[in-house]
Amino acid sequence: MDYNNLIALLNKLAQEFLLLDSRELDIPTAGKFLNFLEDITEEAKKQKAPPIRNCAAGLSQILENIILDTIRDKEGAAAVFEEGLHLMQTIADSYKNTGEYKGSIIEFQEKVSGIAGIGGLTGQKPMPPASEALPDSQTAAELEPSIQIQDESLTRDFIAEGLEYIEEIEINILNLENEPENKDYINAIFRPFHSIKGVASFLNLETIRSLAHNLESLLDKARNAEIDVTPAMIDVVLDGADALKTLIGQLRDVLEGKKPEKTDLEISALEARIHKVEQGFDSGAGAKKIGEILVDEGVISQDKLEDTLSKQKAPDKKIGQTLIEQGVVKPKQVSQALRKQVDQVTDLTTIRVDTEKLDDLIDMVGELVITQSMISQALKQQVNIDKRLVRDISQFFRITSSLQRVSTSLRMIPIKQTFQRMSRLVRDLAKNAGKIVSVEMVGEDTEIDRNMVDEIYNPLVHMIRNSVDHGLETPEERIRAGKPERGLITLKAYHRGGNIVIEISDDGRGLDKQKILNKAVRNGLVHADESFSDQEVYRMIFLPGLSTAEKVTDVSGRGVGMDVVKRAVEKLRGKIEIESAVGDGTTFITRFPLTLAIIDGMIVKVGQESYILPTNSIRQALRPPRESYNCVVGKGETINAMGQLMPLIRMYDILNIEPEHKNPWEAIAVIVDGETGSRCLMVDKIIGKAEVVVKSLGEGLKNIRGLAGGAILGNGRIGLIIDTEGLFELAEERVFQNQ
Repeated sequence: MDYNNLIALLNKLAQEFLLLDSRELDIPTAGKFLNFLEDITEEAKKQKAPPIRNCAAGLSQILENIILDTIRDKEGAAAVFEEGLHLMQTIADSYKNTGEYKGSIIEFQEKVSGIAGIGGLTGQKPMPPASEALPDSQTAAELEPSIQIQDESLTRDFIAEGLEYIEEIEINILNLENEPENKDYINAIFRPFHSIKGVASFLNLETIRSLAHNLESLLDKARNAEIDVTPAMIDVVLDGADALKTLIGQLRDVLEGKKPEKTDLEISALEARIHKVEQGFDSGAGAKKIGEILVDEGVISQDKLEDTLSKQKAPDKKIGQTLIEQGVVKPKQVSQALRKQVDQVTDLTTIRVDTEKLDDLIDMVGELVITQSMISQALKQQVNIDKRLVRDISQFFRITSSLQRVSTSLRMIPIKQTFQRMSRLVRDLAKNAGKIVSVEMVGEDTEIDRNMVDEIYNPLVHMIRNSVDHGLETPEERIRAGKPERGLITLKAYHRGGNIVIEISDDGRGLDKQKILNKAVRNGLVHADESFSDQEVYRMIFLPGLSTAEKVTDVSGRGVGMDVVKRAVEKLRGKIEIESAVGDGTTFITRFPLTLAIIDGMIVKVGQESYILPTNSIRQALRPPRESYNCVVGKGETINAMGQLMPLIRMYDILNIEPEHKNPWEAIAVIVDGETGSRCLMVDKIIGKAEVVVKSLGEGLKNIRGLAGGAILGNGRIGLIIDTEGLFELAEERVFQNQ
C-alpha cells in the first residue's frame, strides 16, 4: 500500500488549519475543509484505512454542524477538529510503518459526539438512498423497535422544533392552496422539511429523514416549476406532515420511556404517492441544488453547470467538489452556497426561551412591581426627603416600568397561529363533509396571553366543527338558495373592555328557533307553554343532550359539543353569545378576560376595603351633581353623565360592605365600559393608579363572579381585582329580583 498520497492530503489540511488567523472555524473555511475531507475519505477507502475514514466522518459532522450553525462552542469545535487532524496523521504514519493501527479512536468519537451532538461514528449503518422505498408491509408501528436515542438533549430539541416546523408547514400549505402560484409559500414549506431532514440525518432517524427528504424533493420540483401545485400535491404534503407528526410523537414516547402508540400509517404507501405526484422525479439530485444556487448567484453559467455535470466521472461525488477541482468556482463560493441551502430557517435575531424561565421572569418582575409600590407608599409618609434620593428613586421607577412592559409583552402572542390551525381544521372537516369552505381571518394580530391559547383552543374547535358540519349547507343546497357554492367561515378577534373577543361566523343556514324550541320541549328541557326571547332560544343549544342535527356524524349531532363549549368558556370566566338569522348564518361571540400577570389598575376604596378596577375599561371618574341622579321604581338607579343615562351600581351593596357615603352625589362615580353599554360604579374614594400583579384567589375562590383575582398593594394589604362584566351581571340580577 502507498500511503504517501494520504499523508500528503492530511499534511495539506493540517497546514491550512494552522494558517487560520483564529482557531475558530467559520462557514467559508468549513466548506473548504469539507472538500479536503472528502478527498481524504476517498484515499483512506483506497488504502483500506477504516480508522481514518471514521475520523474524517467525525470531522465532517463537526463542519456540517458549523455550516448549519448548530454548534455554539466554535472554539471547542476547533480544538476537537485539531485533535482529529493529529490523530489521523498518527494513524496514517502507523499504517505506513507497520501496515496497521492498534490504537483506539473511541475517546475521539465521544468528543465529537459531545461537540456536534451526534451519536457514535463507528459501526453506523449507512443510510439507503432516499429513492428506496420501504417494504410494502412496513408500517410506522413496525418501526418502533428500531427507534434508538443517540443523544437525548439533541433529540429533545429536535422533537420540539420538529413539531413547530410541522405546524408552520400546515399553515403555509393552506395558504399555498389558495395561491398556488405563490413561490414564497412553496419555499416556506420547503425549508422546514429540509431542516427536519437534516437533523434527522444527524440522529440516524432514517424513516423521518427519508420521508422528509421525499417531501422536500417534491416541493423542490414545484418551486423549480417542473410540476404544478395541484390538489393531489396539497393532499400528499398535508398527509406527509401528519405522518411526520406521528413519527415524531413516537420518538417522544420512546424518549419519555413510554411504549409508542401503534398506528396503521404505511410509510411506503405514502412515499409511493409522493413519487406518483412527482411523476418519477429523481429525489436524489442533491448536487443539482447547489449548482442551481451557484447559477442563481451568477457564480457560474447554466451552460457551464451542465457541461460539468456531463463530465462528472464519479456520480456519487458532490457537484461542489467537482466544480472546485475543475477550477470553475472557489471553495468559499461553494461554502456560501451550502450556507444558503441549509440556513434558511434559523432566524438569527431570535432565541428560544423555556416557558418556565419566562414565567419565573414574570413572577420576579411582579415582585419588583410590588416592592416599587411599597417604596412609593413609604415615600409619601416621609416629610423631609433628600432631593437626590427622590431623583434616583424616580429613575428606578421608570426602569421598573419599562422592564414590566417588556416582560409582560413576552407573554403576549398573536392569535394568528391559533386561527391558522383552525384553517387546517376547516379544510379537513369540509373535505370529509363534501363541502367547499373558505376561511377569512380578521384581527389575527390581536395579542393574547400565551397561557390562554391552549385553554381556548378546544372550545373554538367545537364551534368550528358545529359551523362546518351543521351550519353550512352543501354546495348543491347553497346553489338552490342563491348562494355561492363555496361557504365562508370568518374568524375575528379584537380587544374590548379588558377582554379579548373572538367571533366565529358562518354564512350558512342559520339557527331555526322553532326547531330548537321543539327539540328542547321533546327532550323535556323546557315547557311548551313558556315564552322565550330569541337569545334565550339560541342559548338552548348549550343545554346537555340537545342537538338539531338530522343525523349523527363523527363531528356533530350527539348533543354534547356545545355543552362542552359553554362549560369550557365559563371555566375561563368567559362568556358566549349567539347571533343568528335564518338563511344568513350564525355568529358565536366569545369573550375571555385578558389574564395578564401585571395589569394597570385604578385603586378605589369602598368602606374600609380597597379594590382594583382595570384601567382599560374605565372611561371617566366624576362626582355627579345631585340633579344628575334619577331613580325609577323597579327599574333601578341612573346617573346622567356624558350626555346619556347610565345605570348606577352601588358597589357596597353588591359586595355587602358598609360604605362611607350612601348618596351618589357625595361619592365618586367611575364610568366603566361593558359589552352591553357603560355603567357607573359608585365608590367612596379613588386612591390612585397602580401597576399590580395579578394573583390567583385559589381553588376555593376562583369561580366567584365579579372577582378576577387579587393583588398585593403598596401598603402590604390585599386588594381584590374587579371583574366588571361579572359585577354588571350581579347588579342586573339584583334589579330583576327587586321587581
